[in-house]
Amino acid sequence: MLIVYNLIYFLFLPLLILRDFFILKSPKFKTILMKLGFYLGRSNEKTIWLHGVSLGEIKILTPLAQRLSQQGKQVVVSSTTNTGRDELEKVFKNSQIKTIVFPYDVPMIYKKLCNQLNIDKVILFESEFWPNLVFSIPESTKLISLNTSISDKSFQRMSMFKAFSEQVFKKFNRFLVQSVREKERLAAFGVSNIDIIGNIKVNSENYVIREEVKEKIIAKLDSNKFTVVLGSSHDGEEDYVINALHDLDLVLVIAPRHPERINGVKKSLKDKGIDFSLFSEAEDGLKERVIIYDQIGSLFELYAAADLAVVAGSIVFDKGHNFIEPIYAGTPSITGIKLKNYSELKKLLCDKGIIKTFSSQAQLRDLVNTYENSLARQEYFQNQHAALNDLSGSYDQVVDILNES
Repeated sequence: MLIVYNLIYFLFLPLLILRDFFILKSPKFKTILMKLGFYLGRSNEKTIWLHGVSLGEIKILTPLAQRLSQQGKQVVVSSTTNTGRDELEKVFKNSQIKTIVFPYDVPMIYKKLCNQLNIDKVILFESEFWPNLVFSIPESTKLISLNTSISDKSFQRMSMFKAFSEQVFKKFNRFLVQSVREKERLAAFGVSNIDIIGNIKVNSENYVIREEVKEKIIAKLDSNKFTVVLGSSHDGEEDYVINALHDLDLVLVIAPRHPERINGVKKSLKDKGIDFSLFSEAEDGLKERVIIYDQIGSLFELYAAADLAVVAGSIVFDKGHNFIEPIYAGTPSITGIKLKNYSELKKLLCDKGIIKTFSSQAQLRDLVNTYENSLARQEYFQNQHAALNDLSGSYDQVVDILNES
């Protein structure tokens, strides 16, 4: 199976490189060369390699990288996406922690990387099980899966190729899993080296409010109005929420998931005859009832400035987005029911009613009406916050396990 995968991958590799030339940020050539195994540098000391795909995962891995570095460990962190790499460059710019671009999925590149950077441990986040990486790293290098998550769909796919999946999992020295569910699913493939650590995504250390940013946002909003944020919305979700809440006495702040969609959202509002303001162009004390939030990298502070968060990506889009983020910003959270990427947290929080979900505009409207009441909203928030504390994974525990592995 791996041979077939590699034949297909090598066939399409030139197209992947061409695609990267168009989508990667500058310096494009250097980034592509790094993905091909150049500009990696060298290390004489044993190094721990942490990898996360996206901006969100990099934010989760940052406290772990910092803890390991403070212990005198050599650490390198990689990401796949532009936003993830931007975060790495920003956070670790003046740090001993090295940052790289995650390479193309080619065995010889992984071998070169492990050799030049003297990789002692590879830490892959959640559902990252790259077969070529798994089979290419030296036998002396420890391979650890952190915050392991196996969705229903992934489990079904792995079960279809059980013999191959068993070979992949056998290469891992340790699995630090979120819950009993992951332990049971891994056990079905003969895995026994498992520690249940909870979900470090739920750890409050990952969520730090920049107070100056929050205060600037608050200054622009009408503090006398009940403010609802629609966070990380996708096409069709803005219309859905506006139609549900259009005649309620509140301020709706729309924060599209992808900034390039803002012009489309503006057009939709104009077509409906709805007055709105762009956040960046408005003065303090906005009076419009609909605001388009066109700032990047401050959704957390926007949540902190609101009274209630409606986390999108779960209404029309079906994978969901981080519905616990508003809670750590001090704001109660509700979300739609389509949460494929958050199935475990859905079972632990949404299915138990700790985080309310909606499947219709009428349900959304009822929830917003309920939590316009400050006492009901405060009780709801306190229950959510207490539940997150119970689920939270510990970075200290993770560091202890990594040190003994």
